[in-house]
Amino acid sequence: MSLDIAITGHTRGIGQCIKELFERHNFTVFGLSRSNGYDLQNQFDEINSAIINRDSDIFINNAYVPVHQTKLLQSIYDKWKLNKKLIINIGSIASVLPSTHSDYNSEYATNKRQQRHFCEEHNLAYSKKDFKTIKCGLSNLNCDYVNTSFKSKYDKTLFPNLEPRSVANIIKFICDSFFNDNLTIREINTHSIV
Repeated sequence: MSLDIAITGHTRGIGQCIKELFERHNFTVFGLSRSNGYDLQNQFDEINSAIINRDSDIFINNAYVPVHQTKLLQSIYDKWKLNKKLIINIGSIASVLPSTHSDYNSEYATNKRQQRHFCEEHNLAYSKKDFKTIKCGLSNLNCDYVNTSFKSKYDKTLFPNLEPRSVANIIKFICDSFFNDNLTIREINTHSIV
């Protein structure tokens, strides 16, 4: 299977591991990062257009930028929903924090919760009424701490960390399940074992 993938944030951390893994499996990877002129913070419209015009088979919504990562998820799904394509949103365990947690209302947790709720809402609508028209798969992957340079409020070295290559392997599993078995994995929550 050789498919075309668009991914934000492909030059470091999780995104870099995803890019390398898929290229080893002969996928075409279209990366969008500041390093190649795609700054999600300041060029939302350009990135949105580039992904839509590329017409990839898979979009991996990896780069976190407040508000814009969520908007990109919503926009690409709106454009792709009638096509046999797959969107994988890189969420966070922060999206499942209980409302009593001190970080519940943080900007990061709020953004990740909005992404998770978007995926839940559209996947529920699919299974109850839209299954005859919607063809796009929508997966949300919530990771706990990952061993990358991504800044955290807490010292990540004090906790178990997932390796980026492990996250990439999960992404590959989600893609294989969708394109080989016609199976959408709606959500995965994952953390490392010490």
